[in-house]
Amino acid sequence: MIFSLLMFLIIAMLFPYLFIPILIFLGIGFLFLLPYVVVFNSFYNIITIPWQIIKIASDRRIRKNHSLEHATINVLEQRYGRPLQAGGLAYSNGFSLSGPDLPPIYEVMSAVKEAQFRMINGEKELAIHPRCGTSIAAANFLFSLVFIIVLFSSHHLSLLNVILAFLLANLLAKPFGRVLQKFFTTYPEVEDVVIQDVYVQAQHDMIPFLTIINPNRSYFIKTYQLK
Repeated sequence: MIFSLLMFLIIAMLFPYLFIPILIFLGIGFLFLLPYVVVFNSFYNIITIPWQIIKIASDRRIRKNHSLEHATINVLEQRYGRPLQAGGLAYSNGFSLSGPDLPPIYEVMSAVKEAQFRMINGEKELAIHPRCGTSIAAANFLFSLVFIIVLFSSHHLSLLNVILAFLLANLLAKPFGRVLQKFFTTYPEVEDVVIQDVYVQAQHDMIPFLTIINPNRSYFIKTYQLK
């Protein structure tokens, strides 16, 4: 197996022009199959994404923690004066933050408390973040919806339909994502949320030296809600 792979690489390096017809064939095949892949993926997104949004919208504990997650990242980005490579996930008992740009744990705890204080005192917009996964889901949903509408209205499956749906979805995704965040996936009334503690999450238990190569920080902020 290794010998065959080695011979293939040697031939490819010595006679690259022999592989041009193969590459052309694969490229044409990809362009031909792409619309059909998009059709399948679009129907899948139309079914699954609304269900995911409904699950979050129906649990106010997750929505409040989602608001705190966004607000914490917004506070940290305001402190550093730039977007941070950081993301998070909200749960019913807290939320996680991870990314290479996250500061030490004491500063994260400070940002969480400031975020809650500012939202309680009227800065509800901190609960919205432009790079939230909800916005990405909104873009995927809009792309799928627009593509299906274009497909059924034109009765024609083509690469042009894919490009048109992509452009329209990207145009509408940002405002639609903000609407989804505001009314369905966040709830900035966080007066009754108690911040218990911040824990460091171990990421590379099996490969300890990987932390040196990929020094991501990961925290879990544990909360409980009085109501």
